[in-house]
Amino acid sequence: MTLGETNPANERRRRARDPSTSGSAASRSLGTRLADACFALCPYVWCYGQHQGQVPGESLSVPLPARPKHVLSFVFGDRYRMRRSEGGDVETSPRAVIFGPQTRQRLRLVIGRRVDTFTIHFQPSGFHQLFGTPMGAFADAEHDARSVLGRSIPALEEQLAVAPSFEARCRVADAFLMARVAAARAPDPVAAAANHMFAANGALRVAALAAWCGLSARQFERRFFEQIGVTPKLYARITRFNAALDKGLGTPAATLTDLAHDLGFYDHMHMVHDFRTFAGDTPARFLARLHSVPEFHSVFATEDRLRGRRAAA
Repeated sequence: MTLGETNPANERRRRARDPSTSGSAASRSLGTRLADACFALCPYVWCYGQHQGQVPGESLSVPLPARPKHVLSFVFGDRYRMRRSEGGDVETSPRAVIFGPQTRQRLRLVIGRRVDTFTIHFQPSGFHQLFGTPMGAFADAEHDARSVLGRSIPALEEQLAVAPSFEARCRVADAFLMARVAAARAPDPVAAAANHMFAANGALRVAALAAWCGLSARQFERRFFEQIGVTPKLYARITRFNAALDKGLGTPAATLTDLAHDLGFYDHMHMVHDFRTFAGDTPARFLARLHSVPEFHSVFATEDRLRGRRAAA
């Protein structure tokens, strides 16, 4: 089976992207947009995203494997139902929900017919830096944003709901987050190291990053866990796995061996092992499942090529 290869360049470019997707009936009814935050927020926010449209049929099921991002999501359409892998319990998502890093596939989102969501994808330590929240309790969890961030969330939710366009929603989010920057903790070397790790798809040695930060391995691990919510070695593995998903979904031309080599796996069997650990299936089978929901591939985006520049105000 071939999976594709992409340009390995990971430059931070603000360029236009065609938001349309192709393939399934769902992609003809749903639109996906991604865009940068304002420049001053780049150390804290990786991008904004939006899904809008109608789902053919009654619902759409999206598996959620391990992924490294902290995400704040606002749901203005039909609320998601979250089906847990363990026990099959189903919960309805809050209107505003924070997802922490996930270390395994533990949820499947069941998407209702009317889709309208706006999502803030944070840099690895961005949420911690902006809101000062210790992140250990966020891994493998989701929280009602109101319970974490308090009274600021209902007002933000209302402003986003009435904003007339994706660009307008991005400006609302910029203003909300910029109000936090003045009081935010300045990104420290550990935050910068985590951002570098994400940008490099996990292909950085933890010992080298600790030395670069001027910390012992134990000090680095403790501070990394406080800011990110998982240990650096696990975060690197999840980031590399997520990059394999992103590349495999985006370009169907490379073999499994090529994909493993491009992302620094020892061999393709090590990549297969990580897919079983983080997605519960083989690469071929799991990627085939995700190909049926192309409009939600942005959940696994890791490369700057997927982000579009916002239109001028």
